Amino acid sequence: MSAEETVPTFTTDGFEIHRGVLSDSQVDALRKEADSVAASEGSACARHLRSRSRIFSELSVSDSLLSLLPEPLRPVRSILFDKTPDENWPVAWHQDLTITVVQEQDVPGYGPWSHKDGIPHVQPPTSLLQNMATIRLHLDDTPASNGALRVIPGSHRHGRISADAVSAYDKANAVVCECRPGDVVLMSPLLLHSSLRSVAPARRRVVHFEYARETDLDPRLQWFEPLETSNNGQGAP
Repeated sequence: MSAEETVPTFTTDGFEIHRGVLSDSQVDALRKEADSVAASEGSACARHLRSRSRIFSELSVSDSLLSLLPEPLRPVRSILFDKTPDENWPVAWHQDLTITVVQEQDVPGYGPWSHKDGIPHVQPPTSLLQNMATIRLHLDDTPASNGALRVIPGSHRHGRISADAVSAYDKANAVVCECRPGDVVLMSPLLLHSSLRSVAPARRRVVHFEYARETDLDPRLQWFEPLETSNNGQGAP
């Protein structure tokens, strides 16, 4: 099934595809900034992107992106994925169930805890995840042959899905979210999604911003990425 054959909505299907959100010139500027960040990190996955680039930090709160969200939300996590022919990995079906916070705390409803790059990650209550939204901005052509995102419409409405249930989940109606540069996929973190290994591997840079309501986080915890970031980017596109 192709996303072009559907008119998905965030509430009903758990995702939307917005075409041409950014212009060619804006995408070109973001590609240059993404290449600079990726080169500095030496990795195909640069976490905490907003703290590494003023350009991406300002983009995360730009009208172009905030206007796509279902309600007023603030950015709480940012990642640059920079897949190349040499960095061509598949991603199994899953939900995005963790958030990043400043310090691990024993808080009812939060757990299990883990750490990536020394940063505490935790699974919050499902109610928090239900109010979150993710924006995936594409900087390159991402057809099905180049590992485009696959999603299962409506799966976000079932809350947290166990690993066994994910394996058994009917994936016959999966949608391939083919995108062009400047296109955005808006999705719920609870939406089941995956991507195949690219069969025609090419550059595939995706900017991943997660948004949440400030007040949904338990007051004993603090989002790892502050609303305002201090970074050394050179400007906004």
